[in-house]
Amino acid sequence: MKNTFLDKLLTRLDRVGQADLQAYLQRLSKEKGFFETIFNTLQEGIVVVDARGRIQYLNHAVTGLLGLDPAKVLGTSMAQHLKELDWPSLLAAGRVVNRELEVFYPQQRYLNFYLVPLGDDEQDLLGYAIIFHDQTARREQAREVLESERLNAVTLLAAGVAHELGNPLNSLNIHLQLLERDLRRRGDGPESADLLESVRVARAEVARLDTIISQFLGAVRPAHAIRSMVGINDVVRESLRFLEPEIADRDVIVQEELAEGLPPVPANPDQLKQAFYNLIKNAVQALNHGGILRVATSRSDTQLEISFEDSGTGISSEDMAHITEPYFTRKKAGSGLGLFIVQRIIHEHGGHLELLSQPGRGTTARIFLPLAERRVRLLGSGDEPAPQP
Repeated sequence: MKNTFLDKLLTRLDRVGQADLQAYLQRLSKEKGFFETIFNTLQEGIVVVDARGRIQYLNHAVTGLLGLDPAKVLGTSMAQHLKELDWPSLLAAGRVVNRELEVFYPQQRYLNFYLVPLGDDEQDLLGYAIIFHDQTARREQAREVLESERLNAVTLLAAGVAHELGNPLNSLNIHLQLLERDLRRRGDGPESADLLESVRVARAEVARLDTIISQFLGAVRPAHAIRSMVGINDVVRESLRFLEPEIADRDVIVQEELAEGLPPVPANPDQLKQAFYNLIKNAVQALNHGGILRVATSRSDTQLEISFEDSGTGISSEDMAHITEPYFTRKKAGSGLGLFIVQRIIHEHGGHLELLSQPGRGTTARIFLPLAERRVRLLGSGDEPAPQP
């Protein structure tokens, strides 16, 4: 770095008087403070290291991105703080290097950084500037675009499947109606009564299949669903009641811990039931035969929480990374759409789904739904909540 103000000052140091030297030093101090102010206003994290990789300077943004404390890290090696990178190779390159990395402290982020040599050539190398850029938001946008494309594909598939299933179901229903009419004409004998009961059961099952198809289509396209103020405990109880035969067949014990006095939330009850059905069925199937399913509700100042906790086989960390993707399943007869539909329904209600699992120790699915009226918590000097009106 030639021809800087400092270079010129050093070449004339023996001819500079004390008063002039003091003025020059004050000017240097002002320039340093000016540039530090600029660097600290940047959102990009900037770290300056010497030729051996020891930290000489870092701006405020680095503290938020990497959790580095300026008071503790100055003079330490960058390799101590980002151990996964091959710093000897990066610093030995002597050229601009661009890399991407994922950090988990102080919070999970995706960063892009590039390393720039400071100096005209290898002989005059003063060190390196490392500039970090947070790409988490951009990756999240790309993920949302990908999820939207997947949803469109699933919606088209669902519409096609519903159409193909709807035609034979309508035909079955018509023929069952004709059969029922013919049986009624034959009289009220015991054989006719038995056959009429079988026809009634068959028609009920056809109607149930038609309802399931309608609910499935509503689940993947829930934006236009009519909402009302819903008591969440009632929806949970109805969901458990609907699945009672399967729960009893697997000898599962259900522990209900439903908080009293929960306020109603704006929601579509049929869609919430569809989401709860899927989570309850997943939990029951994970228990094989026997075990405990704990269903609980609670609230905070801003949201309701509904949790479904089983003591089943759990989910591996590898599967957890893909568990909500469409068509991903480990079940032999599974469609891979259950959790995808659940997540879509909850997102459309302004909430979010959280899945926690440990292999061999069970899985917990938590649904968070926003309250219609959120309470505001004001903090006083003693950090005490202000009284609510």
